[in-house]
Amino acid sequence: MRRMQATVLLILVCVFAGFDCGYFGPAFANAGGDESLDIKRIVPGLLLDADAVIRLNLHKFVVENTARARESVRLVITIMNEKGRDFGQHVIPYDKFRTVKKVQGLIRNPDGSVYRKLKQDEIADYSATAAYSLYDDTRIRVVELYHDHYPYTIELEYELERKGLINWTTWYPQRNGQPLEKGKFELVLPLAMDFRFQPRNLQAEPKITQMGDKKSYVWEVVNLTGLSYEPYSPPWPERVPTLIVAPNKFEIEGHAGDMSSWGAFAAWYYRLGEGRDALPPAVRQEVREITAGVQSPVERARKLYEYLQKNTRYTSIQLGIGGWQPFDATYVFEKGYGDCKALSNYMLAILKAADVPAFPALTRLGTNETDVLADFPSNQFNHVILFVPTPEDTVWLECTSQTMPFAHIGAANEDRNVLVVTPDSGKIVRTPASLFHRNRQVRRAVVTIDARGNGHAQVTTTFTGNQQDRVRQALAQSSGRDRDAWLRNRIDIPRFRLLKVDFSDVDRQATSISLPMELELPRYASVTGSRLFLGPNLMERWQHVPDEVEERTQPVHFAYTYEDVDSVAFHLPAGYKVEAMPEDVRLVTDFGLYEATIKMPDANSLVYRRALRKTKDRLPPEEYAAYREFVSKIVKADRAQIVLVRQ
Repeated sequence: MRRMQATVLLILVCVFAGFDCGYFGPAFANAGGDESLDIKRIVPGLLLDADAVIRLNLHKFVVENTARARESVRLVITIMNEKGRDFGQHVIPYDKFRTVKKVQGLIRNPDGSVYRKLKQDEIADYSATAAYSLYDDTRIRVVELYHDHYPYTIELEYELERKGLINWTTWYPQRNGQPLEKGKFELVLPLAMDFRFQPRNLQAEPKITQMGDKKSYVWEVVNLTGLSYEPYSPPWPERVPTLIVAPNKFEIEGHAGDMSSWGAFAAWYYRLGEGRDALPPAVRQEVREITAGVQSPVERARKLYEYLQKNTRYTSIQLGIGGWQPFDATYVFEKGYGDCKALSNYMLAILKAADVPAFPALTRLGTNETDVLADFPSNQFNHVILFVPTPEDTVWLECTSQTMPFAHIGAANEDRNVLVVTPDSGKIVRTPASLFHRNRQVRRAVVTIDARGNGHAQVTTTFTGNQQDRVRQALAQSSGRDRDAWLRNRIDIPRFRLLKVDFSDVDRQATSISLPMELELPRYASVTGSRLFLGPNLMERWQHVPDEVEERTQPVHFAYTYEDVDSVAFHLPAGYKVEAMPEDVRLVTDFGLYEATIKMPDANSLVYRRALRKTKDRLPPEEYAAYREFVSKIVKADRAQIVLVRQ
């Protein structure tokens, strides 16, 4: 589909919260047709401690037919200080389906007079092709409206000609969640055209007007305060007012479709890929050889998934309808690469050759992406994975990774709505959520301390599940030097020398990654007279307590559940004994567990064990205080020290 795993392009238009700002200059009139704005005064309550304020956000979407539309945007932003300077930069994406027809802008001085108008040769034009893309027609126009005298106001207008209307626009009046003085969205379409809309966190009802053979729907909002900062909040698109509009009928490059139901939309997608799963005889023979004698469908799928990973690589190819239609299986076999659609289609084809049925599943990839709205059939997708139902178990496959373990789809794909496409229909299915015990970081260390407080450590850390993903994603394509730098940045020890590390597991296809390392720890234990002060928590100390929020309104959001377990064995210096050590700590809540214990197997050694478990990835707002208290106690326990005294 369009923009599968492409670089996210953010239109950087932001605003904040406030007080009555007083005089800003003469009135600005005719902002977007019949709109008017008094620049002399920002509405009280929209400026307190604000860096910028969006005065107007006007958006118009005019649909000509199922394949063509025109879109226009007008923005007026008052920038209050240097911190708000970035809000003068705007990025306008375009491609084969979006043509930029007009871009105009100007800057007003603090007194409201025009400082300068935007010149066309000042509008930069760049390719937006991601590093992993082989072909991609996305480009961006970048507008920068900067001034050195505050407060100043910028005005920007641009128009787009749209074709291939599989997507209508989605309106975010507050963009990233900033305060808004006035916003208006107008949808104009033929009288006979059916469409649907769904507001989210938006109370405004549309004003409907008939104009000859056209009809107009207008939504307006005024004086919206900004989202206040709350730690661990869900992604901003989930929290801000949003208006989603979608047609029932659409057309893209001559391919007509219907999205009035999920079944109809799935049928359109199925037709795009129909007949593209034919395999060359050589591949069919390889499939027979690989799966010979394997009775279990899951094991056949496992072997073929490993074959896919060894013989193909992910490359994004997004040109026109190619953003939706997969390349055929023969192309992937011959070239050895493909995007998510093509690789999923190729995997489907080789599974089919092994009598293992599989179906594409359209999803919205990303841990910070909003979930697909199951009750609003429309194009909400940016990625494809594979759904493999078997008598033994349902298997989900992420086909773009050369290193991901079989049946593991990662945090960006899990626990979300997907559209499974079958030959006769389609349905919304939810991908499974990984449990905490699947996402583990287990560290075992042996540390020898001498009488001067110096240490020498042998440490092995093993990662599984989503914790493994973050390591592979960081290191799989990195040089040895970059791997070394990554590791050093994650060793939370004040002074250390990395003597040895083995990254070979990163390059193997396995269900886990182990990183053995050897460390020298100068002055790890501090010396005071005849005593050594030793911190038993070697590498997993929590030090930050999230900010207090008096009246939290947002859920507490984490990427996934997980478990960290540390076991550190200390060999104590000769002639020292333990004078004092912290008591065991055990914290049990309905969202997690923490425990820290210290045992002494004999007089010359001790073993520190720490376990942290997060069993929920989302908490209601009212549980934030309890979570913050939980973290506060962990921070305190992680700072605990053991006192050794010379005998």
